[in-house]
Amino acid sequence: MKRVAFVALSAWLVVLFLIAVGLDATQEWTVYQRRFVKSLNRDERRGLPGGIQQIQVKPLGRVDRCTTCHVAIDKPQLALAEQPFTAHPGDYLTWHPPEQFGCTVCHGGQGLATQVRPAHGEITHWEQPLLRGPLIQASCLKCHGNLEEINAHVPLLRQGIQLYDRLGCAGCHTVHGFGQTVSIDLSDMGDKPWQLLDFTFVEGDHTLAQWIDEHFREPRRVTPGYRMTELPPGEEEIYPTFMPNFGLTDDQARALTVYMLSLTAESLPAKYTIPQTPRVQPAGYATAVERGRAVFQKYGCAGCHGEGGLGGRKNWNAQLGEEEPSLVYVKMTYDRDNLKQLIRDGRQPVPRRDPARPRAPSYMPAWKDRLSETELDDLVEYLLSLYESQVPQPAPVSEPAEAAPTEG
Repeated sequence: MKRVAFVALSAWLVVLFLIAVGLDATQEWTVYQRRFVKSLNRDERRGLPGGIQQIQVKPLGRVDRCTTCHVAIDKPQLALAEQPFTAHPGDYLTWHPPEQFGCTVCHGGQGLATQVRPAHGEITHWEQPLLRGPLIQASCLKCHGNLEEINAHVPLLRQGIQLYDRLGCAGCHTVHGFGQTVSIDLSDMGDKPWQLLDFTFVEGDHTLAQWIDEHFREPRRVTPGYRMTELPPGEEEIYPTFMPNFGLTDDQARALTVYMLSLTAESLPAKYTIPQTPRVQPAGYATAVERGRAVFQKYGCAGCHGEGGLGGRKNWNAQLGEEEPSLVYVKMTYDRDNLKQLIRDGRQPVPRRDPARPRAPSYMPAWKDRLSETELDDLVEYLLSLYESQVPQPAPVSEPAEAAPTEG
């Protein structure tokens, strides 16, 4: 009886061993490696490592096994035209040796995984999925504080930063301590777990990058509104998001998405980072109006009042036409002292158009702790100048010429 049991258990162990060998032989990474080896001749196969490959980067606390499948990433002479057998484009590996940087610090994904979807981070509980295509530019700010040095390699990232400044996003949002607090702080937007976002109205993949991109293109579709709770039960209203629709092109939305993904709290060792060099101050402005225009741009006033102060954004139930006021006619309402006081103190909350409805979602924040007195004076001069520069002025009435005396 014992011998029968021993033989049965031994046979079962053999079966389990064969199953384990079979499973190991059909792992995704083994399939990829066999396909790649079949494409090589005998000489090319010599010295080619097999099995699971990994790069351990202790200073970054990362262990990346990406080269297990991407076997030719640093071997352009062996590379094929299809993934995962292509070589790394450009000379990036010359500047970023894999043994020093690994892969995931730039590309994202789950370094320890050896199956495609988990390795790319495209699973439910992994918060850093693979950055595909131009989205990889978002990683450059982790190390390169001075983008001027890599300007040609990060066109979308630079465009996103420029758009953020031009559209006046700092008027509502804060990034690393600069900006206002009307809306959320974006300093670590790139670290936001995508699982916390509402994808009900998102048409594409459920990733952080996709949510941000669609939100920039159609903010009131992706976040159609939020419920106000000031009214009695059963009478609550759904207010659309205050985030304006800037009419962005797909390229502009993608550029801003890259910039948002670059905003991360991840801290790398000092030896990996290149500090930002001091920005060159622009040449001095000739007039107070020009200096004030620069202040208007710097602090993101266009985010609510439109570029150049020419048109306000929609602000539901605000007293002045349910929108942030245009600043062209500010001269007709305020003198210098009153305008300076309004900017210093802000206006919170904004007067309601209908007192029975909830207050407007946006408001004029106080700038007294953010603007210097000189900046405030220049900004006021600029705002008061908008009327003359934007409203056609009547031509001066010329005096009628006196009739020449007639001779006798």
